[in-house]
Amino acid sequence: MKLTHLSNMKIVISRLQAVSGTADRLALSTVTAAYGHLQPVAREKIQLVEGIPGKTYYIFVDGDIDIKENDQLKDEDGNIYTVKRGGVTKWMHGAMDYQEILIIQK
Repeated sequence: MKLTHLSNMKIVISRLQAVSGTADRLALSTVTAAYGHLQPVAREKIQLVEGIPGKTYYIFVDGDIDIKENDQLKDEDGNIYTVKRGGVTKWMHGAMDYQEILIIQK
C-alpha cells in the first residue's frame, strides 16, 4: 500500500536556487508535485516544536519525494507553507515508507 491512498491534498514543492548568470541572486524554482496527508499539530505539542497555534501542521508524503528544510509547499487552495528546520523525518514501517514533515503556514 502506498501513502497516496491516504492523501487528502496535492502540493507543489518549491526550493530556493541560484539564478543562472548571477552569483548573489536566488529564486524559487518548482521541484515537483506530490500528494500528501495534512494534519494540524495537536495544541499541546505546538510549544514543543516552537510552532504557532493554528498554523503548524504535519504533512505525510511518500518516502521517495525530495523535500528538504526551508522548501516551500503550496496546496490546492493556494496556502503556502514552509518546511521547518529539522522538520523532515523519514519512517519505514514494513511495506510503507513515508516522510513526516513539520510545516508552518505563512
